[in-house]
Amino acid sequence: MNALTIDGFRRNFFNLTENWSWEVQGFLDSNSFVHPIDSDTKVISTIFERMAAPALRSIAREFGYHVELANQTTYPDFTMTNIITGHRIALDIKTTYTRARMIFTLGGYNSFLRNDTKNILHAYSSYTDHWVLGFVYKQLGHHTEYDLENLPKAGEITCPYKVEAVFIREKHELCGLKAGSGNTKNIGSFVGSKPSDFQHGMGPFAGFAKPKEACDFYWANYEAFSLAIGTAERLVAHPDFQRFM
Repeated sequence: MNALTIDGFRRNFFNLTENWSWEVQGFLDSNSFVHPIDSDTKVISTIFERMAAPALRSIAREFGYHVELANQTTYPDFTMTNIITGHRIALDIKTTYTRARMIFTLGGYNSFLRNDTKNILHAYSSYTDHWVLGFVYKQLGHHTEYDLENLPKAGEITCPYKVEAVFIREKHELCGLKAGSGNTKNIGSFVGSKPSDFQHGMGPFAGFAKPKEACDFYWANYEAFSLAIGTAERLVAHPDFQRFM
């Protein structure tokens, strides 16, 4: 059986989900009432993860892969391992909302990139591929608040977001050169100005013959390089990165 490639996964995933809107009205209770959600990224990330999981599992089963889940603080969201060859894929679900300058946070750089087994389901060195299933959505405003006299039922409430783009990319293709969020040690993506940028655009590591290795090396040593490099041009010219050309 052939190994699952990102092109094969992408093709199968979008074939299975081609008619999906990815929209959710809210949480349905046992009395058929719908409790609304807002457009908070953490809530919506969980929704996309749960919606994507059945398609992901179907593809994995077809190609002979076993699927494992991680907890919220452990990378990745899904691990797919071929039960015969041991080929292992990390797949993370990432979301961001539309604004003038959009970025994704792509996981920590102070964990498994520096310690092979820290905050990761299996040793980082055991993964061959690292993929991102990404969603860019537009926030449609705050949800309506209800009381017990007018709780809505299915079909009586609108979704608080609209999905603008869905993509599946190699993680290193999306990685930028700056940390992703405030004071936390998160990898930041390149900056996008429109949703389609993440479907087709390439980050600063695309110029290397060994882009994943260059990306891992940069982020494992982020404090040493972040101020000195800053641009893709300085990155490819830096002597420490010539080994990846």
